[in-house]
Amino acid sequence: MSEIEPFLPITLPSRCVQYGVNSESIKIRAYTGLDEIFLAEVNPTNLYHKYAMILKGAMVGIDPNLLTVGDIQYIMVWEYAKSYGGIISEKTVCGECLEDIDISVDLRELDVVYIPEGFTVPHLVHLPDSGVDVNLRLLTVGDEISDGSSGSMGLVYKCARTIVDDKNMTDRINFLGKLKAIDLATIRGFHEKYYHGPNMSTKFVCPKCGKDGVVNVPFRLDFIFPRGEALARLIGKGI
Repeated sequence: MSEIEPFLPITLPSRCVQYGVNSESIKIRAYTGLDEIFLAEVNPTNLYHKYAMILKGAMVGIDPNLLTVGDIQYIMVWEYAKSYGGIISEKTVCGECLEDIDISVDLRELDVVYIPEGFTVPHLVHLPDSGVDVNLRLLTVGDEISDGSSGSMGLVYKCARTIVDDKNMTDRINFLGKLKAIDLATIRGFHEKYYHGPNMSTKFVCPKCGKDGVVNVPFRLDFIFPRGEALARLIGKGI
């Protein structure tokens, strides 16, 4: 019987700028059979909630709810590569010969987008229409699973949670609701500008015409728990 994987250090794309902990203290291990039982329960609705619960046993050094969304997406890819092997199959269309093709993507070779060095939290952002300055932090797993993060007001609610001040959530939401669209878009733009995590865009060589291409690999639940066609490709003829 094989031993459980040891906890290993991991370099997170956020550079831990928001955590207030020593990055060297954060470690993670590959999935175990017990983790697979809980991974099978993950779906689009409970994704962050269930995955944070799994990480409570698979990670040390930080509360998973405090992880930024970019960091946990990176961890999902890291875990897949470490636990199941890094190769996935992706269907795409060659931009040169316009043929439907299947390509192999090695998740272990994806580039990683890091938060810029010197980035500080909270980060001061100027709202152009109102002229107001707001302090913002990065979006976290806790923000994604909190009450109010879904539904018609989900976007405003999550933006409100990332404002760093001494006001309560009701006051923040009211503040955002009164802003002109360009000001709220500026806050959204902050989160897009400082995206960090796996770069899901990767190069390939067309197996039919030999030309180089680029494909954006959509983030799928298969990266968390391979099943169906993804599982069949993973296992191949091993059974």
